[in-house]
Amino acid sequence: MIDKRFTFKRQSSSEPDTTNETETKTEPAKAKKTISWVELIVIVCCGVFFLFAMTSRILFEYRTDDNSNLEVVVGSCTFKNNELIKYDGSEADVVIPDYYEIDGEKYGITSIAYRVFYGNSNIKSITMPDQIVKIGLFAFRECKNLESIRLSNKVETLGDSCFWNCSSLAEINLPTSLKKIEPYAFWNTAITTIDIPESVSEIGLGAFNKCSQLETVYIRHESVVKTSFTTVYQAFSNCPNLKTIYVPAELVEQYKTDTNWSLYSDKFQAIGEENA
Repeated sequence: MIDKRFTFKRQSSSEPDTTNETETKTEPAKAKKTISWVELIVIVCCGVFFLFAMTSRILFEYRTDDNSNLEVVVGSCTFKNNELIKYDGSEADVVIPDYYEIDGEKYGITSIAYRVFYGNSNIKSITMPDQIVKIGLFAFRECKNLESIRLSNKVETLGDSCFWNCSSLAEINLPTSLKKIEPYAFWNTAITTIDIPESVSEIGLGAFNKCSQLETVYIRHESVVKTSFTTVYQAFSNCPNLKTIYVPAELVEQYKTDTNWSLYSDKFQAIGEENA
């Protein structure tokens, strides 16, 4: 008699054991799901960090750059980096503003850039703020109807050809801050008298070339202006009406005997002897 309590059913060798297989299949599925959530969290965090970083970077640059890369339009003028870089107006009398504003902060105008007023035939007069230090290359070139200009009291440099062929410009006052007159600055202007202040130690090649109405020049520098013969010759060449060059009394003989100034030796007189 067989005791059925101890009856065993032998598994056929042809029937595969699916226990491990089931475990093998289900475990990767769980792992895959876990990785997906991790990736999502990482992506979100990276996105938030990136946006924060970019925002911080923009704010940081905005503050530290002092808005230097922004172009600001005020009327007919465009400004950037404290400089007048463009003018597209048609006014006869131009007044350059003292400053422009960005977010309530004022930026003073310190220079006039390259070719800003080049060839503008509408302009008759220019008034500029006192903080302008430099007038750039070709700034007013060929403004043929420009008659008068009020320079800044702080301007130090008149750029190359800045008033080139301003054929109606008959008068200009050079400030005592001026240090350098670059080549051809006043080529073919209508000035009759030019008073070069003591502060000017350099007069560029052809600076007053072809000023056919120029009669009187004052050079007030405390020593003979050092320059080459060619530069001096070109500076006042083609000025057929030039009669007198006034210099400090103690320098008259030095100018007359200076090789570089020899072409004008008969024109030198002492400042203060105008009516002698």
